[in-house]
Amino acid sequence: MKRLLATRSTSCLAAAVKFVAIALLGCFVANANAQTPSALRDRAIQQWPAERKIDEARLARQGFRVLEGRQVTLVTDLPASPAVDELPKVVDAAVPLLAERFDVDPRRARKWHVLAMVLADRDKFQAAGLMPEGNEQFPDGLSIGYELWVADQPSEYYRRHLLLHELVHSFMATHLGSCGPGWYMEGMAELLGTHTWDARTGRLVLGAMPADRDEVPMWGRTKLVRDAVSEDRLLPIAAVMRIDNRQALDVESYAWVWALAKFLDAHPRYQERFRLLQDQTLQPDFDQRFAELFERDRSDMESEWRLFASSLEYGHDVEREAIAFPTPAASPRRLDTPARVKVDAACGWQCTGLVVEAGKAYELKASGRFVIGAEPDGPPWPSEPGGITLDYHAGHPLGKLLAAVDERPSAAAPATSAFLRPTPIGLHANLIPEQSGVLYLRLNDSPAGLDDNRGAATVSVRRVP
Repeated sequence: MKRLLATRSTSCLAAAVKFVAIALLGCFVANANAQTPSALRDRAIQQWPAERKIDEARLARQGFRVLEGRQVTLVTDLPASPAVDELPKVVDAAVPLLAERFDVDPRRARKWHVLAMVLADRDKFQAAGLMPEGNEQFPDGLSIGYELWVADQPSEYYRRHLLLHELVHSFMATHLGSCGPGWYMEGMAELLGTHTWDARTGRLVLGAMPADRDEVPMWGRTKLVRDAVSEDRLLPIAAVMRIDNRQALDVESYAWVWALAKFLDAHPRYQERFRLLQDQTLQPDFDQRFAELFERDRSDMESEWRLFASSLEYGHDVEREAIAFPTPAASPRRLDTPARVKVDAACGWQCTGLVVEAGKAYELKASGRFVIGAEPDGPPWPSEPGGITLDYHAGHPLGKLLAAVDERPSAAAPATSAFLRPTPIGLHANLIPEQSGVLYLRLNDSPAGLDDNRGAATVSVRRVP
C-alpha cells in the first residue's frame, strides 16, 4: 500500500514512512470516487517533498564530489573517472526518453530534477546525513521521491543500470503518482534500466535487449531465467505478478519481472495494451485491469510466454518470434485435401491454418532454398529444409523444418506447451499427432538469429490414406 509514497529496489521503508504512506493511501482510496484521475494523480505527486538542498563546499571538505547535470545533482565518494563523471550525462539523456515513454509534457520533464547519491562508503554518507533515515541498509538501490541512492558496483554497466533503475522509480512516482504493484514497478525499472550507452556520442537507448553477455557485465537476467526453466521452475504470468517488493527481493525475482515486462513491451500484439497500464498505477485494482485488457487472448499470451521464457537468449527477437494465432475471421480448416504452405525463414512458429487429427498420418514434404544465417564477415549460409550442420539450435540443425500441433480449440482454452516439444520433419516425414489441433511450422533457428535470414520453404501437407 505504501507504493503511493515510496519506491525501492531491495528493501522495505522505515516504519515512519510506512505509517504516513498507509494513512495517505487511505485518503486517496476514500476520495478516489470523488476525484478525476488527473486530480488523484496530482494529489499523490504533491505528497513528495522537494529534494534537499546540499552544501557543496561542506561536502567537498568531507571528501565528497558533487557532479551537476541539467536534471540531477549527483553526490559521490568515488574517485574521478570517465565512467563515474559521465553519470549526470546519462541521467540527462534518460529523462526526455522517460518523458516520451510515460507521455509526460516535455516542458514539465525539463524542469524535473533529482538528487542522486552513488556511494562506496555507507558510513561516510551516514556521517554526512545523506543516507535515507531508517533505511540505511538497502542492498543495492533505493528511491524515495526526488532522491535516490545507488551502491557502487564493480561493473560500469551495472552501476549505470542501477542508477537508471532507481531513476525510473523516481520519475514514475513523481509524474504518475505511483509505480503500481510490485511486479510492474520493478518490471518497468528493470526494463528501462536495461540500456545501451555510447559515451562518445551521448546516445542512450532504454529498454534494450542485450545482444550478448559481454555487453552487460553483472546483469545476468537472461541466465537466471534460463537456469530456473532448466530446473523446472518456469513461472507462469500469474506467479510473476505475485512477486511483491514490499520485502527485499532476490536477484532471480528481478530477472522474472524484467522478462515479463520485456516480453509484453516488445510483442507486437501485446505492446499497446501493456503500455496503457502506465495510466493505471494509482488504481488499487491494477492487476484486475491487466487481466481485463488481456482476457480475450490470455491463453495465447501464456503459450507464447512459456515459449519465450524457455527459449530466452541474448538478442532474443520478440517481434519475429511472435505467433499469429487463428482468429474468428481466419479460422483454421480441417485438412481434407492436400495443401501447400510457405514457411518464412525469418520468423518463428507460423500457423498453417490447417487442423490435423489425433492418430491420423499426414505426409509433409518440404522444398526450397533460403538463407539461415551468415558468417561474421558476411557470406550467407544457404540451406534447404533438411537443415545444415554448420550449427545447431535446441538439438536440431539450423534450417531444419519443425512441426508442432496446438491442441487448443480457442484462445480461451488453457495455454499449451506444444511449441516446446517440436517434431523434426526435415525434407520429408510423416506426422502422426498425439492430439488434434492446428499445425504450426518453423525453420529451426535461435530466437536471436532470425534477423539475417532470408527466403522461405514450401511445404506440401496431405493426409495419408
